[in-house]
Amino acid sequence: MATPLPDALVRAVTDPPRGCADLPTIGGQIRARPEDFEVEELPAYEADGRPGHVLVWLRKRKLASEDAVREVARQLRIPRVEIGVAGLKDRDAVTRQQISLPERAMASLASFEHPAITLSDPRPHSHKLRRAHLHGNRFRVVIRGLELELDEAERRAAAVVERLASEGLRNYYGVQRFGRQARNLEPGLATLAGKRRRRQKGDLTLSAGQSALFNLYLATRAERGLSTTALAGDILQKRDSGGMFECEDPSSDQARIAAGELVVTGPMFGSKMRAPSPGTPAHELEREILSIVKLNPAKLAKLGRSAPGTRRRLLVWPDPIELARAPAVAEPCELTPGLELRFCLRPGSYATILLRELCG
Repeated sequence: MATPLPDALVRAVTDPPRGCADLPTIGGQIRARPEDFEVEELPAYEADGRPGHVLVWLRKRKLASEDAVREVARQLRIPRVEIGVAGLKDRDAVTRQQISLPERAMASLASFEHPAITLSDPRPHSHKLRRAHLHGNRFRVVIRGLELELDEAERRAAAVVERLASEGLRNYYGVQRFGRQARNLEPGLATLAGKRRRRQKGDLTLSAGQSALFNLYLATRAERGLSTTALAGDILQKRDSGGMFECEDPSSDQARIAAGELVVTGPMFGSKMRAPSPGTPAHELEREILSIVKLNPAKLAKLGRSAPGTRRRLLVWPDPIELARAPAVAEPCELTPGLELRFCLRPGSYATILLRELCG
């Protein structure tokens, strides 16, 4: 039987320190109804009009993306593997995203019917939609059940929004990344360490382990005041173009971070991840994170294509967050007024992490 992970480690991964911890929160409840949590995918490109596949907008309510796609495959009588998806969307929400279908499925589209799924008219496209083929996601979220007067809740929320706009949002993975009650956390770390058999590329358990180490890394840097500090060896990213390079001159790169040109990246450990040069402070910090979970760096090289690894920004800047009051609603049950937020996030960033800064 595996040794349970220390409680302090689990908390650091699933409940890491908030960036706005010094500001008062507003409490409240999200997802009081699915219509209070709306997500719209921002596609990376439009349909090119060429034959081969078709792009279709899929709108769903209170249904997981994978369940919705499987239902589409079933009704259209095509294998699930032939449907392309750029990203997965929240289950307890109303969401809109693009999917791709093989061209031959067009004949069956008119007969598709489901109470929680709507499909748009098809648009010809030359290739299958792949994972991460999106610019980001647009969110509309209503926070209800506030125990504060709306004026005070709005004042507090505005202070948090101002902080996030200037200093950025810590780009943690949301707790949903680790499965119900974080059940994928320990198996994920064990898989990275070679103590469990790996499955196919994209295994959720394996990615949970990578995400846990990233959260631990970011939480460690944040607690040491290093989220926006350039260390020699850091892999820095240009915020406009996305290009990455290793920090060799911390003083000059620090000025560029302060000017909003660069952001520090953290490790999504894997077999081919770009890592800091040995002996640099950044390299030593990444090795420290691995030692906390007793993971031998040599094990990472054996992960192969199942977990090549990558770099992830420590901070992201949501598109200007719009804040407004949301009226009470009577259906399906009576719900009190609340605060409405509208914002956009990069692919892979979690709205729940932003809401955590507001609600606590």
